[in-house]
Amino acid sequence: MPLLPRTFLTAILAACFSTSVLAAELSPLAEAAKAVASKLPAGAIVTGERIGDVVSYGSAGHLEPGGIPPEKVVFEIGSISKVFTGLLLAQAVLEGRLKVDTTLKEVLGDKQAFADPAVAAITLQQLATHTSGLPRVPEGLDDGDNPYAGFGREKLSKYLADLKLEGRPPFDASYSNLGFGILGEVLSRTYDKPWDELVHERITGPLGMQDTAVRLSEDLARRFAPAYSKGKAVKPWTFAALAGAGALRSTAADMITFGDALLAPEKTPLKDAIQLLLRPHNRDGTMGFAIGISKLDGETLYEHSGGTGGYRSILQVMPASRRVRVVLINNDMTDASLVVLASRPKEAKAAFKEGKAPADAQLGELTGVYKLGTDAQFTVLSQDHQLHARLTGQTFLPLFAEEQADRFFYKAVAAELQFTRESGKVAGLTLFQNGRELKAVKTADPAPAYHLQPAARLKPYEGSYQMAPGLILTMKVRDNTLFGQLTGQPFLAGYETAPDCFEVADVKASLHFERDAAGAIIAVTLHQNGQDTRAVRQK
Repeated sequence: MPLLPRTFLTAILAACFSTSVLAAELSPLAEAAKAVASKLPAGAIVTGERIGDVVSYGSAGHLEPGGIPPEKVVFEIGSISKVFTGLLLAQAVLEGRLKVDTTLKEVLGDKQAFADPAVAAITLQQLATHTSGLPRVPEGLDDGDNPYAGFGREKLSKYLADLKLEGRPPFDASYSNLGFGILGEVLSRTYDKPWDELVHERITGPLGMQDTAVRLSEDLARRFAPAYSKGKAVKPWTFAALAGAGALRSTAADMITFGDALLAPEKTPLKDAIQLLLRPHNRDGTMGFAIGISKLDGETLYEHSGGTGGYRSILQVMPASRRVRVVLINNDMTDASLVVLASRPKEAKAAFKEGKAPADAQLGELTGVYKLGTDAQFTVLSQDHQLHARLTGQTFLPLFAEEQADRFFYKAVAAELQFTRESGKVAGLTLFQNGRELKAVKTADPAPAYHLQPAARLKPYEGSYQMAPGLILTMKVRDNTLFGQLTGQPFLAGYETAPDCFEVADVKASLHFERDAAGAIIAVTLHQNGQDTRAVRQK
């Protein structure tokens, strides 16, 4: 199970919230957490919130251990640890120990072999902005309930020695726990100290964060919230060489302290390093060193979220309104971002004014694939004189033109897309929803040749297909989309590319359905990883 990056992308375009809400109108996180926690079979949600000069904490659900104030209960914070790794990099750059364009070859030296010069050429800035081209996790990671524990320096060195990339960096942003684990290891070797000691000496110590650590003292262990996955207790995670990707544990009180430091760097001993951390370091200005940069209700938002096997978390910092928001959960079934979204008031969908539909040639200019952050992308198609857009993990929704050039709105949800141009050519788009402004960069990839079909045309494919004993492929139609699910896996959307042929979105796989002489569908073949697996339709 990989370390999970958690962002608002799991919630955008999924529900209709107000698109223009003042920060003062947000309900307290502690109240929002109660509704979300009511669905948790185990565990609790702890919130911390600064609004101006006032800090408050709360908990919802079954908080363990008992008898401890919620702000002092310890949780795994997962990928929020990457922000600490980014801050260590900023310090090393300011001290002249490293440069942002230092390569892995330069920093790891002759003792590290590289089969691929492209891997050797990866820079520290590319690691810190997820543009290195490295995979999300290394192949061969343990598939058990503590996957990172056995991946030490020796395995990391061998992995880098054998790794080959398709192309050369910098790549489009693609979230990589491996990349940040390597960056943490680089910093450890640069200072000749373990990553967790660097975090203590250079960040948590100076900021007075006494409850943030990797290795738990007796006191911290006494206050450590147990991990749950749905209703089942699971083991907390431990890290070896990839600690910089997600090893930290912390409390809501300490995370508010850290948020305060990002809110007002000039009040801390880490002023210059924090300012460098928060400076945009990628081409579209959406990422500092690890931390995401976007807009929420018109003001700048810095954020990162995290998830390990039993915990979820999010940290948000909004300097203009002097607001810090923290959500910590000891159950991996619920995204921390859902608590933040639940604090926004639900209102009627905004009434967008529909304009004249552009010509097909103009719509064609807008089609393509747009990279949104590190975890998702928009796929935009033109069919039957109308644009359709799909966000990773969701279905295609029709877009309707507004009077403003290159601006479209959804009728299914309260959201808009504004396409942007550079020198007349379409270069990206901005999603406006839930008060947020999220930018996506247009890639060189063409729009896939999908044929979007109505539900009535897809219904004949519904049913169960047996691939092997105990392994069933279930096909269902939902939202004018054909979904497939293998036993024990989630449903994935598929789109027609030719009669009886469907491409599975978000993974490299396709389905080819077979018919008998009478035209009835009798089987399907899954094409994936160079293998063809036939499944017979069950009566």
